[in-house]
Amino acid sequence: MAIVSCEPPRSGDHVAIMDLTGRIILVVEDEPVILLDVTSRLEADGAHVLAAGDLERALVHADHPHLSAAVLDFDLGRADTTGVCWKLTDRRIPFLFHTGRVYSAFQQWPAAPVLLKPATSGIVAALGTLLR
Repeated sequence: MAIVSCEPPRSGDHVAIMDLTGRIILVVEDEPVILLDVTSRLEADGAHVLAAGDLERALVHADHPHLSAAVLDFDLGRADTTGVCWKLTDRRIPFLFHTGRVYSAFQQWPAAPVLLKPATSGIVAALGTLLR
């Protein structure tokens, strides 16, 4: 498990690290402002984003037949994304955690990078590594 702490981007900063054109990325985040921020950043780099603010929608989107990767907040308030992690693992779809805390459960998915919030600018680079 690699834990990465990223500096928040400065206002107006946007450098394309990877062209995500044609990639379908699931973003699971229960905080609407963060969900919008991450979604906007990935779309600016060419991704088609499946956004989920709750576990039920996340589980549905995790079944998308052309899903490329996922960005997961682990703690969704009353639920966590463990079920989504196992579904993605079974489908061999790479994912990373974008979280405010580190959880012991992350040890179950050692290949999944852990980016500490706020890390919107680091998500594209981490996805680039996962999608190579």
